[in-house]
Amino acid sequence: MKRPGKLFIPLLFLFVFLFIVSNAVFTSLIKERSDKAVIYMNRFFQCLEEQAEDSDPEHMEELINTLYHDSTLLAEARSEGVSLPDRIYYLPAEGKNRDLSLLNRGNENVKIWTLYREDRVTGFVCFEYRDPGYGKLRILMNLCLAAAFLITLAVWIYIHAAVLRPFGKLAAYPEKMSRNELSEKLPETKNRLFGRFVWGINMLSDRLEKNKKRINELSRDHLTMMTTIAHGIKTPVANIKLYADAIRTGLYQPDGKANEKDAEVAEKIGKNADDVAELVKELIEKASGGVIDFEPEISSFYLNELETFLNEEFSNRLQMLRIPFTVETGHNALVKSDKSGICRILSQLMENAIKYGNGEGISVSLEKDNDGYCFIVKNKGNVPGEKELPYLFNSFWRGSNASAVPGSGIGLFEAREIARKLYGDIYVKADPDAGEIEFDVFIPPERDPSL
Repeated sequence: MKRPGKLFIPLLFLFVFLFIVSNAVFTSLIKERSDKAVIYMNRFFQCLEEQAEDSDPEHMEELINTLYHDSTLLAEARSEGVSLPDRIYYLPAEGKNRDLSLLNRGNENVKIWTLYREDRVTGFVCFEYRDPGYGKLRILMNLCLAAAFLITLAVWIYIHAAVLRPFGKLAAYPEKMSRNELSEKLPETKNRLFGRFVWGINMLSDRLEKNKKRINELSRDHLTMMTTIAHGIKTPVANIKLYADAIRTGLYQPDGKANEKDAEVAEKIGKNADDVAELVKELIEKASGGVIDFEPEISSFYLNELETFLNEEFSNRLQMLRIPFTVETGHNALVKSDKSGICRILSQLMENAIKYGNGEGISVSLEKDNDGYCFIVKNKGNVPGEKELPYLFNSFWRGSNASAVPGSGIGLFEAREIARKLYGDIYVKADPDAGEIEFDVFIPPERDPSL
């Protein structure tokens, strides 16, 4: 989603362009009307000069009145869309020099033309126009443009606040949901545009969470069954191998010598027993590893993006639970790894810190050194015993401190499997006396698992 400033700049340029163009067109139209009026006045004055025999004021007024209603001039003026003057009158002058000059300003309503006779000024012909109100019209036009800009800006701000910004937050939610990166539901909102959508997404999230728990339970039952069967097969297979070795060596022969045909058959039986044992081993490994759905996708991102992810996903939730929470980043290093996978690891460690912690605080450290990237999650609470630590990352295994906390025992196993697929690992340190536990995630730099 674009930042508001990036969207505001084109809007501002659009209205500046409209302001310049509209004022230029307005000025052009006014000038065109003014030019037509000047042409009419010039024609009128030429007819007046040609027909004026003397400069007697009464004669001039009568002549002006006759020309003003002349059908030819009126027809030409109206055909060209000329604004006719409201009044034309004559002002006599007493033999002034031709050097006399008059100033006609563009915004004046009276235009004055000088009448000459024998190189001397004999009078002035005045064309009086009603004020057309162009200045007020220009101001009104610019005020309308300014009002349109403010209304558009207000509408844009509303759309951004009520639609674009909430949608930007919602847009990433389905993707995070598909990658198991979410820790909390979307907050409920009174926004009519997205209220029902948020409610539906949260229902979907609940359904997926229930399905995930059910799948984990089924996977645990499946693994238990497969492990039981596998271990049940291992003992008979081992006995079959022993009997085959006894036959092959002639242990059951009276003379203690192996029969050649029996030894050959025993060799085949032993080989088949080894194949069965290998299949049992492979079956156990696939049964325990098949519950993790993760394929690395290597990309480049910054450590601050992980900090932003943790703050967005857990800050509000921990604030409501009144659990102090800090995230520290040594420096904003560039990371080349699978961002989604690391987010899943950190989310799982944070979930464990919340579930098994005592609420005194959770701290996260995101660091980079010469060997790679280290992400540390610390919290205080009911810490497993030292003898239990080696089993924390086993699939479906739960420690003695988890009896009163709901869970499936797959979270840490999943986190470690993801770390190992990124060629890293997770290490645990516990201090039962201080009631503190620390998980250190190490990811090597710039290594593509596909290589």
